[in-house]
Amino acid sequence: MQSSKMNELATPNLMASTLWLLLHTVVTWMEHLWWLLRRCRKALHHILPFGTAIESYRLKQSQQYVKAQLQMVSKVPTHLVVLLGPEQPDYQRLSQFIYWSYAAGIAYVSFYDHNGTIKRNHEQIKRCVGDAPLEDKNHICWSDQNHDTAAVDKTTSDRKRTLVSFLSPEDGKQGLVSLSRSIGESVRRRDLFPSDVSIELLDSRLQASSGYVPDPDLALYFGEVCSTYGLLPWQIRLTEFLQLEWRLADSNEHHFVDCLLRFAKCEQRLGT
Repeated sequence: MQSSKMNELATPNLMASTLWLLLHTVVTWMEHLWWLLRRCRKALHHILPFGTAIESYRLKQSQQYVKAQLQMVSKVPTHLVVLLGPEQPDYQRLSQFIYWSYAAGIAYVSFYDHNGTIKRNHEQIKRCVGDAPLEDKNHICWSDQNHDTAAVDKTTSDRKRTLVSFLSPEDGKQGLVSLSRSIGESVRRRDLFPSDVSIELLDSRLQASSGYVPDPDLALYFGEVCSTYGLLPWQIRLTEFLQLEWRLADSNEHHFVDCLLRFAKCEQRLGT
């Protein structure tokens, strides 16, 4: 009698163990398959050059997706900053933010990392954009060029454009130090009176030093740590910081659009 009861108790336990083992096996195989698919996608991404028909189709599709998703959105950032923390720049992936930003109607895009690596090697991003099979490449301008003449074609200067800048820590705190020293020397020479020094003056001087690029209104960062890493401490007073993805390598146009939709819903309350 006792033996039969023990058998009845053991049967459900055996079934539960079997089901749990089966579920664990399925999940493990799914994880391995997902990992393999991601590795294959990354391999194809680096093997296929920009000039291939597949890559051309993918880029155009990503731009069309951005345009379609933001058609009914009335608020898009004027100046977007892509902010890198500890990870190393992937210039080909970073260049995609330029295409997506142009498709979204964003007029200014900047890239920043606290080591200044992107600014030192910005020619690599320019090369990626130059090699990309896009029809609107002549509407993408660079902050180190003369946009009144050669950078913007006369026949297309009335159409929208996206101006790309590259920032480093020397454009932030060091820029404020240099400006303060310059204003101090102007006051000492009596070219400027102390009563003339104001927030408006600082804003105008900083705007002039940056080529009259407006302050960033949206910054995208990667990972779970939200840090400015020394990005333009004066100009980011009203900047929204949104997490794009865990890593730059995992970001795509869907994540980009999601951040812009979240930004469109943000309400800035400056107080009274």
